[in-house]
This record gives sequence, structure tokens and C-alpha cells, in this order.
Amino acid sequence: MDEYNQLFKALNILEEDLQEEIIKVAELQTVPKNTFIVVQDKYIKWLAIVISGKVRVWQEDGDRQILLYYVNPIQTCVLSLSATFKDCKSSVNAKTIEETTIIKIPVRFASTWSFKYFSWNKFTSNSFIFSYEDLLHSFKNLAFNKNDKRLLDYLKSQRKKTQSSIIPISHSQLAKEIGTTREVVSKILKQFELSGIVNLKFKQIELL
Repeated sequence: MDEYNQLFKALNILEEDLQEEIIKVAELQTVPKNTFIVVQDKYIKWLAIVISGKVRVWQEDGDRQILLYYVNPIQTCVLSLSATFKDCKSSVNAKTIEETTIIKIPVRFASTWSFKYFSWNKFTSNSFIFSYEDLLHSFKNLAFNKNDKRLLDYLKSQRKKTQSSIIPISHSQLAKEIGTTREVVSKILKQFELSGIVNLKFKQIELL
């Protein structure tokens, strides 16, 4: 019940009827790291709200991945949410990047509650607004920044986040994060190394 109360408090769900419905139909689940929550081109049966942990959402085409956004605690994948309104296949993949606790709600309730309860309608509306901003940022980054700038910006953000100049990541993982191929990433990193920007190690990059 602690996880449900956490959800009710965070989303300001005061309607007792909605609280009772969520407890009745939802399923609490702890998902291991690197587990798919949503699979591209598959129908979505559940809307997952992250309670703790983190989920990566991306689109895939051949050997390329385009990172769209991350789903953090008390958030949901908005592209999955949109699919619940029209019963269509998912356009994205979503996978946990660490052990993650989620509350799963059957899609038929996720859509009808938006018309029935004010607090749930506010949650879904805010989810669309926040995710739209994330998607716009991702689009602008891909459209207007070259691969080398996106790569360097990502390394700098990881250094700031971890407070370490050593970033544990493979070339393949880095390619997925910035939306290009491993070969392109390897070529750029080699240029960075020759310029004294990075020091390359096995599955590690030191930002100098």
C-alpha cells in the first residue's frame, strides 16, 4: 500500500472512488534491470507508472536507435499513454535501466479515467506537456547538432552527473544514446583522442 499512497500523494489523487479503482485493478511489480516494459510494434495492454527506478524510451530502425526520453519516478511513457486512447501498436521501446518498481494499469481504465476523474485527467495532460518538451528537445538536438557535438555534450553531461571524468560506456551504448552508429562514434572518439579531448579505455571514456 505504501507505493499506492505514494502515487496518490504525488498526483494529488483525492477522489476516493479513483483510489479504490486503482487499488482494485492495478498491479504492483518490481522489474529487474534491462527488462522491456514496452516493445515496439506490439499492442500495449498495460500503462506503467514508474514508482522508483528509471526507464529508457527509444525508437529503433535497423541498427540505429533514437533516444526519446527517460521515464523517472511518478511518470509514465506518454507515447504508451497515447496508444491507450486509440488501441494501436506501440511506436517505441521502453526498457528499465535499473531495478524499477511500477504500477501497471489496464489500458481500458487508463483512458476512461481521463474523462471521469479530474486528478487523472490532470496527470495525463501534464504527461503530454512534459514529454512534448522532451521530444522537442530530442528533435532539435538531432536536427541541428552534428554527431560530434552531440557526443561531446553527452560526455560532458555524464561527467557533471557522476562528478567523474571517467564515463563507463561502450561505443555501441554511446551510439544508442546519441542516435547514430557504432562506427560513427568510434571514428569521432578517435578524432577526439588525437585532439587530446578524451582518453579511450576498454568500455570507458576519460574526458580530459
